[in-house]
Amino acid sequence: MRSCTRKIDLVARQGGDEFILILPDIYVRKDIETLCQRIASEISRPFIVNGNEVYISVSMGIALAPQDAMNACDLIRLSDIALYKAKNTGRNNWVFYEPNMGEYLIQRREMEKEFREALCTDQFQLVYQPRYDIKTSRIAAVEALVRWQHPRLGLLMPDQFIPLAEETGLIVAMSDVVLEKACKDMVHLSPDLVISVNISAVEFNTRGLAKRVKAALQKSGLKPSRLELEITENVTISNPDITLETMKQLKDIGVRFLIDDFGTGYSALSYLKRFPFDGIKLDKSYVFAMEESENAKIIVENIIGLGKAYSLAVTAEGVETAEQLKRLKQYHCDEAQGYFIGKPVALDALNLDVAFSV
Repeated sequence: MRSCTRKIDLVARQGGDEFILILPDIYVRKDIETLCQRIASEISRPFIVNGNEVYISVSMGIALAPQDAMNACDLIRLSDIALYKAKNTGRNNWVFYEPNMGEYLIQRREMEKEFREALCTDQFQLVYQPRYDIKTSRIAAVEALVRWQHPRLGLLMPDQFIPLAEETGLIVAMSDVVLEKACKDMVHLSPDLVISVNISAVEFNTRGLAKRVKAALQKSGLKPSRLELEITENVTISNPDITLETMKQLKDIGVRFLIDDFGTGYSALSYLKRFPFDGIKLDKSYVFAMEESENAKIIVENIIGLGKAYSLAVTAEGVETAEQLKRLKQYHCDEAQGYFIGKPVALDALNLDVAFSV
């Protein structure tokens, strides 16, 4: 950050991963945005740690004097409010403080309180989306997806509460609920059916995940070989040593691992060699594009070929038409998942007796 600022600017660490920049004699908002862009670009470059590329991101909240406040304490407080807003808008973003953001922070704190109550009152529900084995023409697995039946706001989708769970550290408690429910539900279904559960990067990088997964399996009685954990590519990048250690612990008892949304992250081929993955889930954006783009068809076929080369099963996400399924079969894709195969539904509405003629 110092390399991005002027000599008269102050860069100081407030604590943890938070830093304060004091920028005197800047009067044009565009100049601040230019600086933010420079900082974001610099920080998003990969760092080499023990021979591995590590990527980080930055969120920035901005308060101006004298428009927003006149003293340091108030400026820090208001920039912190803007920072919370920035974190919820995605990676490498910055947000200027606005007066209505105070209300946003109040709402966020209320939402956090309600989230804690939801954990204690069984408000989180699971729905299951099937994965279709193209070669055997049967449902081979289901993916557990969490929903929040909020007493005031109704049914909330993951993107409406997962960021909050990650920021507050409540993602671990919620994941324990999801794991226990999913494992318990699968015990009563076909003994050949596999269940997959999503694990976020924030959660995967906290030590103790292997112990918690083992506890959920033991409590439910589900065989470890019937559990798959889906992680995105950036999990292997943010803390590769912890990732590898956790994966090995769970692989030793039979748990399998899938790379979710493959093709959207930063992973190089070296990660496929280093980490003991069992399968790839091809991001739905490539499947959508197949019907209109020859390049997309080539990419899909090549990724499937890559999976075969590394002995990884390939699941195509976002399959919504018979034509897409037919094309994937021609490319020797292993599995398909999407609305054409089946929408996410409650356990009692799950239909495992389906077959498609393509």
